[in-house]
Amino acid sequence: MLAIFGSMRFNEIPGQHAIRARLLQAVKTNRVSHALMLSGSPGCGHYALALALAQYLQCTSPIGDDSCGVCPACHQAAQFVHPDIHFVFPVARTAKIKDEPSSDDFITEWRQYLTGNPYPSLEGWYHAMGIENKQAGIFKKEAQDILRKLNFKSFQSDYKVIIFWMPEKMNTTAANKLLKIIEEPADHTVFLFVTCGTDEVLPTILSRTQLIKVPKIGAEHLYKKLAEEYPGQEKLMQRVVQRSQGDYLLAREMIDQSDQNTLNRDWFIRWMRISFGLQIKEITDWVSEVSEIGRERQKWFLQYALSMIRNNFMVNQGLADLATLDEEESAFSSKFNAFIHPGNIEGLMEEFDLAIAQVTMNANPKILLTDMSLQIHRLLRLPAPGAKG
Repeated sequence: MLAIFGSMRFNEIPGQHAIRARLLQAVKTNRVSHALMLSGSPGCGHYALALALAQYLQCTSPIGDDSCGVCPACHQAAQFVHPDIHFVFPVARTAKIKDEPSSDDFITEWRQYLTGNPYPSLEGWYHAMGIENKQAGIFKKEAQDILRKLNFKSFQSDYKVIIFWMPEKMNTTAANKLLKIIEEPADHTVFLFVTCGTDEVLPTILSRTQLIKVPKIGAEHLYKKLAEEYPGQEKLMQRVVQRSQGDYLLAREMIDQSDQNTLNRDWFIRWMRISFGLQIKEITDWVSEVSEIGRERQKWFLQYALSMIRNNFMVNQGLADLATLDEEESAFSSKFNAFIHPGNIEGLMEEFDLAIAQVTMNANPKILLTDMSLQIHRLLRLPAPGAKG
């Protein structure tokens, strides 16, 4: 389970020093953009940065480059109840909410969700709302609520802050109602948009914001953060840092699912063997088994498998020191690495990258994994460049 976070201060966010300095400089020079678009992966920390900036703007006694964390405003921000910080996020109808929903209908659930996780993911929020089988969105009623809130004066601060998570889920009707207020808000009104993909944000919204691309967290900073939270598990931390590729949320999930990691290893080894031998019955049984575990676990497994392909390529190229493998993985890779070489590594990585994207988009897992097994068979059978037939 994720740690329970207190106040969200800048110094609690791993890495992202350049982005942090940029935001702080804008505040200190009174040049905060009225609409920022923070874009990056769920675990890069962009939502945590938005929370930290909102708290810093409301703090009555900031200390240098951070909020104080102890004033009444910081306490309110930490509990997500500051009257001048407003939250917008995707929602959906439920058994209790029959009419068009808005964030206010789910604000209690959102506060509970953020208390344990200032790095929200869409899947995690769907689970918290209990709507795994529905699609959430940001609708016209949300826009009306935002306009109503912005008509009031600030309660206790110079700034009004709207933290707008997943603007890519906003429909056109809602967006059209907000265009004018986003482009020309009242003084000291700040929209903080947090997105996982600007390609899906409506161009009319994106064009009215200042885009900040938040990179993945550096390995050193991510390792330090995880080591503080999981003391005595340095070996596991090293593997997780490499495989999570700078995504803090994914790293935490990998650690919390350590038993699942063992299962992923066993699934991967079995899959490579039966695909290489084109054992159709065994492939069919394996596909049926993995198809039942759910989309999120399937995605974790495919990300693990992709990391194993990369590790085996490094071993094949004489870079074993850069590969992070446990004892069982090393035993398997001592022979398997011969089949991951310059002649097929690009094709294999493309297959796994595409599969991860398709799982995210609700592809049929049986069709996807069966086709992948056939492609893996073909690619593993390709000779290494320069190999003699």
